[in-house]
Amino acid sequence: MKKLLSLVLMLSLISCKSSHVDTFDPSGTYKLGNFDPESADDIKGYFGEIQVKQIAADKVAMTFMINKGAPAYNYGAFMDTLSIENKVAIYRTPEFDESCTITFRFDPEGVKVHEETDNYNSGCGFGHAVVANGYFKKTTSEIPVLRNPMTGEEL
Repeated sequence: MKKLLSLVLMLSLISCKSSHVDTFDPSGTYKLGNFDPESADDIKGYFGEIQVKQIAADKVAMTFMINKGAPAYNYGAFMDTLSIENKVAIYRTPEFDESCTITFRFDPEGVKVHEETDNYNSGCGFGHAVVANGYFKKTTSEIPVLRNPMTGEEL
């Protein structure tokens, strides 16, 4: 009887230790490219910023901006509340492009962004030929003051 009780107690302890709850919080600011607002030089290649504020265990408020750089500086941007599950959030724009899906895969260092659409010249309601792809590095884990990516106004 003692052996059975010991076995049950050991299994209970093991099961408690293995029921680790993942407390990943994606809140913070993420950057793509080397955008320097103080520089007068043309910016070659894509740059952008993502701001994320976790508002529930499975929801984030997000601002997103991506820009193609010189010479046209075409860009795409949005502000939305997204569901997040297993460190993945998905953005869709049925009002602009029913085929648009932008996937955000978070890790401790940043977020991998991948766009899928039927027409990459005008997909997701973004500017001409702007495609939301790339790895945005996390620059801070501080909860951001969310700002409209087009106007800079606080939300």
